[in-house]
Amino acid sequence: MLCCALYVVGALTAHAADRLVIVGDATWGGWNLSQSTVMQKSDENADVFKATVHLDANKEFKFLTELAFGKLEYRAGAGPVTLQSGVEAPLVSSEDEPTDGKFFVSESANYDIVCNLAEKTVVVTKATYQATALKHTALWMIGSATKGGWSIGEGTVMKQDATNPAKFSARTELKLGELKFGTNIYAGFDQMFYLRDVTDEGKIVFGGNDNKWNFTEEATYDVTVDVAAMTVSFTKVDPTAINAVETTSEAPARYYTLGGMQVEKPHAGVYVKRQGGKTVKVMIK
Repeated sequence: MLCCALYVVGALTAHAADRLVIVGDATWGGWNLSQSTVMQKSDENADVFKATVHLDANKEFKFLTELAFGKLEYRAGAGPVTLQSGVEAPLVSSEDEPTDGKFFVSESANYDIVCNLAEKTVVVTKATYQATALKHTALWMIGSATKGGWSIGEGTVMKQDATNPAKFSARTELKLGELKFGTNIYAGFDQMFYLRDVTDEGKIVFGGNDNKWNFTEEATYDVTVDVAAMTVSFTKVDPTAINAVETTSEAPARYYTLGGMQVEKPHAGVYVKRQGGKTVKVMIK
């Protein structure tokens, strides 16, 4: 009886997958697993994964839970499915349907993609940002100057800006040493990196010679990478004055939809509120 109870509890609390990546000709990396697009797990629901990235029209894609084919996958099911912007569609597990049906979109654009593995649904919505084709949902700082060293799995995450998703930023302590920016936390060193432009320390190149940034002063830095402008900045921060205002109730509040899009003037509904380093779900009447 106890074993059965424990099994039931485990079944109810287990999540469908710990990771989700997008592969296919519709994505920048194609079918190369090392260049797959990493989706980000929602802070509010561990079964929900999100991405704002570019998809090419009339080209196929699907979702993997590991960087390997033949494992648990989420696909279109028995046949190809062309997703309509903002319209929910079934997300079919490879465990439920062996046919490898792929997803498509009819217009090349950046899309907000939301996969709910518990409900087995997918929604792609044409994104507000269309200035440049987006390849990544996050970047990772890797190297001897970082906390995680050369372990890619321990890379320091740089989050995508809510209003300008071509920008990625993080505040972190950097040691004496070197670093570069990875694009896939689950892949190895065969992935493509953003590297130092040898003609300008403030610029980046995508791929090519393995030129890294070298740090000769240990400090806390604000790091920002703009993959549209192909620039990078490292700004030293006084650790005694880090976001003193942002930790108070007087810090500016920012509101986002449950899908992660920032809303300047929220109306009635449920939103994610971020203020002073705290994030809560609120209902506005």
